[in-house]
Amino acid sequence: MKNLKQILIVIIGITILISACKEEPAPSLYQQLDKGATPVITSVIPDKEALAGVTEITINGSNFSANKDDNYVFFGTVKATVLSASPTQLVVKAPALVKNDLDLKIAVLGVENFSNVIKYNLLEAVGVYYNFTKGVENPITVTVDNNENVYVYLKDAGIRKITPDGKISNWAQKGAESFFFDMKLGPNNVMIGTRNLRALFSVEEGKAPVTYVTFPTGISILALDFDADKNIWCAGSGGSLFSVTPAKVTTAFPIDFIVSTVRVYNGYLYVAGKSSSEEAIYRYKINSNTSLGTKEKFFDIGAVYGLNKVNVNGIAFGNDGEMILGTNQSDAFISVKNGTATKFYPGLILPEVKSMMWGTKKNLFYTREAIETSPTGTVTIYYQLMRVDMQKNSAPYYGRQ
Repeated sequence: MKNLKQILIVIIGITILISACKEEPAPSLYQQLDKGATPVITSVIPDKEALAGVTEITINGSNFSANKDDNYVFFGTVKATVLSASPTQLVVKAPALVKNDLDLKIAVLGVENFSNVIKYNLLEAVGVYYNFTKGVENPITVTVDNNENVYVYLKDAGIRKITPDGKISNWAQKGAESFFFDMKLGPNNVMIGTRNLRALFSVEEGKAPVTYVTFPTGISILALDFDADKNIWCAGSGGSLFSVTPAKVTTAFPIDFIVSTVRVYNGYLYVAGKSSSEEAIYRYKINSNTSLGTKEKFFDIGAVYGLNKVNVNGIAFGNDGEMILGTNQSDAFISVKNGTATKFYPGLILPEVKSMMWGTKKNLFYTREAIETSPTGTVTIYYQLMRVDMQKNSAPYYGRQ
């Protein structure tokens, strides 16, 4: 009897054990949940490279999050700002990192693995073009010829020429001037410059400046540009702007403002004008060297920024008609499209613009006056020659050949 009981106990135990093995196990605290599919990059626009801190980059692929904040896009170790997101496309702002051969990859919140890696270059959008000796060699004025040679007037030192491969040479010695306020290359590679006096000055390679043409007493000429017929248009203070033909015949046109810069574009003369009650970009239709159309207010600077807030020291046009104003603002380039002003490359264009010239390609060159204060309070003023990749070409400059 005793053996029978023992046998029954063993049978019951085996039955319980078998039943327990058939039950579903209780979930473990350490059981891994589904982490989602790994993100995949299939294409990037623009392909291979973009401007650091400027370009919006489109990344196509799969398994991205529709919530933009759940996507982490890395260029090397630097995270880009995600502007918009869908499961198959991300749009990001290129980070302000200038470097080649970066690993572009994506992580998605809750997903274990990074995406595949794409090699990508982030190029310099804005930077120093030539490293002059700080505080000793001060580039004040800049212009460019049709071979993309850059010419700068170094204060009290004459004009230097910088070739596209970075070689610098003395192009012309200084005269009585410390520098030119504006200068443009004209026909036969003759430089025409202004000194805020009642004259224009011409410079040939290897020679000191000479007087090109003079104007009436009371006139000071600050800015100039050429039109398609090689006439010079120039102005400053004294109540007139002038045309100057290749034969040096001058014609005066009355104005009621002071001019800081001029630019000829698409058959119009654009001028930055300032009076006691108004600051604006005006334009005049160029009918001939002796005839201008009625003054038009193209952009009202004072109404947008307030009077005496903006110094406009340069006007440039892209080949698409975008106007760029070089100023003293903290974001020194102002873009004007269809009457609306916006910051151009916010955070990258440093003030104050003193002179500017768009080259034959995508590069716009400008000189800037920088003010540096040391920890002890010492203030140092110096100048730099800067290059900006504008991502498009300039409208024509008519003087250079």
